Amino acid sequence: MSLHQQPDTTHIHRLTVRGPRGTLSSLQSRLQAGNWPAPSDGSWVLVREVHATASTNYLADELMERTQRLINKGDPSDVVRFPCLAALLAALIGDICKGLAQDRWYWQRWSRFWQMAPGDAAQRLIQEHPQQLAAICHQLAVEGNLLTLWQKLSPANALEIFYSFAHELNVSPNRFSKIISTATTGEFELKISSAGGKRWQSVFATWPHTDSRARLAALILASEYTSLALQTAPNETLDEILQRWVPISTSTKAPVSEPNHENRAFRPAVATPNRNTDAPEQSINVDHEHSTPKLIRSATVFLHPAKPLANPAGRIIDGEAKNPSVNHSDIPVSVAEQNSSQGIETNRVFTKMGGVLYLLNVLNRPPIQALIEKAWQIAPNGWYWLYQLGCELDLDSGDALCEFLAERLGLDTVTALGALPPLPYREEILSLTAQWLSPEDLWVPSLIRAPAEFSYTSGHFDLYLDNSQVRLELRLAGLDFNPGWLPWLGTVVTFHFDDFPHLQGAVN
Repeated sequence: MSLHQQPDTTHIHRLTVRGPRGTLSSLQSRLQAGNWPAPSDGSWVLVREVHATASTNYLADELMERTQRLINKGDPSDVVRFPCLAALLAALIGDICKGLAQDRWYWQRWSRFWQMAPGDAAQRLIQEHPQQLAAICHQLAVEGNLLTLWQKLSPANALEIFYSFAHELNVSPNRFSKIISTATTGEFELKISSAGGKRWQSVFATWPHTDSRARLAALILASEYTSLALQTAPNETLDEILQRWVPISTSTKAPVSEPNHENRAFRPAVATPNRNTDAPEQSINVDHEHSTPKLIRSATVFLHPAKPLANPAGRIIDGEAKNPSVNHSDIPVSVAEQNSSQGIETNRVFTKMGGVLYLLNVLNRPPIQALIEKAWQIAPNGWYWLYQLGCELDLDSGDALCEFLAERLGLDTVTALGALPPLPYREEILSLTAQWLSPEDLWVPSLIRAPAEFSYTSGHFDLYLDNSQVRLELRLAGLDFNPGWLPWLGTVVTFHFDDFPHLQGAVN
C-alpha cells in the first residue's frame, strides 16, 4: 500500500462509535473540521490506540485532545515517530530483511508483505516510493543495514528498482547498456564526495560491476552528485562511477562490514508539540444501544507534515490493528523504540541566504532547462547552477549554504567554489530571468537574503522559513512554490513555512 504524501493528514484505520441514533452525522462533521494534531517538522507519527468518552458535543474535541497528549507524552511502546517518510520506510525495510517486521505492532498495516521474500517486499516498497530511494539508502547505511538489504535483493529485484528509479530521473531504461565499457570516456569530470562513495563501499566490494546490484548502487550515487550527466550520458556516467569505485577483484572478495555514520542518523522519537492541524474523512459505525457516545480508536494514526498555504481535507487509508496474539516482550527492540525517548536530530543549519533556493523554480523552467542540458559536460551537477545563479545576486560566500553547496559539488573547501567554470549561457539566462522577474522588485540581491534553516539527507533538501517571509509577489512569480522532486537535481526539495520566531526579520 502506498503512503501518499498528503500534507496535514491524519490516517485512522478503525473508528468505532457507540451512541444514540444521529451521532454519526454530527460526529463526522466535527471530526472533519476538527483541530487534529499534525507535525510541522515533516515527521510521521504512529499511535497504537486512543480511547475517548464524552457527550456528543465534546466527543470530537476529547478525541483530538487525547491524541495530542499521547503524541506529546505517550509511552514509547505505544507511540513511534519517524522524522520523515524515508526514515519510516528504511526502518520497515530493515525489519523485513531481518524477519522482525511481522512482530512490530506499528508495521501491521504492511502485513501483505510478510509472505513475500524480503527482496521482493523491499522491491515493492521502493517502487511505491521511488523518489525516496536515495534517502532510504542513506538511512539504511546509517543504521548498518544497507548491505543487508542488498544481500536480500536478487539481480532481478535490483534491475526492477533500477528501471523504476531511472524513470523518475527522466532516463529511459533503454538508454542503459547491460555491460559497461572497458575505458573511461574522459568527456567530463565527476566529483563525488568521499562520504558519498564510502556509503556504498561495502556494496561495491561485494558484487562485480556487471551485476545489477552494483549498477543500482552506481545509479543512486550518480543521482546525488551528477544527475545532469546521468540524464544526458547515462552509460558514460555509470562507467565512470563503477570503474572508480568497484575493485577489479570484486568477484573474489568477501563482503566487508557496513560503515557506521551515527552522527547523521535519523532518530525516531516521541513527538513534540505542534500547531498545524487538519481533519480526517471518516468511516463510522454507530452502536445505538448506548446512550452516551463513546469513540474507541484501536489502530494506527499517521500524522503528516504541514504544507504552506494549504489546508486540504485529510484522507483515510486502510490498515491493520495490532496483533494480540504476539508476545511483544520477546521481540528485539527496534531502532524506533530504542530512540523513542530521545529528541529528533534535525541537523538544521542556519543560513542568511535562504532565498537562494527560490532560484530552483527559475532553473526548473523549460527554457533554462534546455540551456542546462546543452552544458552538461561543463556542469554535470545540478547544484552548480544554483550556486552560480545565486552569485548573480551577490550570494555570500561565507554563508553556511555555500559550505553545503561545496560538499554537494564534491569540493574539498568552500574556497574551491571560486575556481568553478563561469556560468554557461550567462547572457541568455539573465535575459530570461529579466523577462520573468522584475529587475526593480524581484531580481535584486534582497531576493535571496531570507533567514532560514535547512537540512539535507541524500535525495532530500528541506528549507524552513518563518511565515513573515510569505510575500504575494513571490507567489505570483512562482518562486516560493514547493519545487518537489527535481530529476535534474536528483532531490526532493520542500519549503516549510511556519511560525519560527528566531527566523523572523530581514537580513542586512
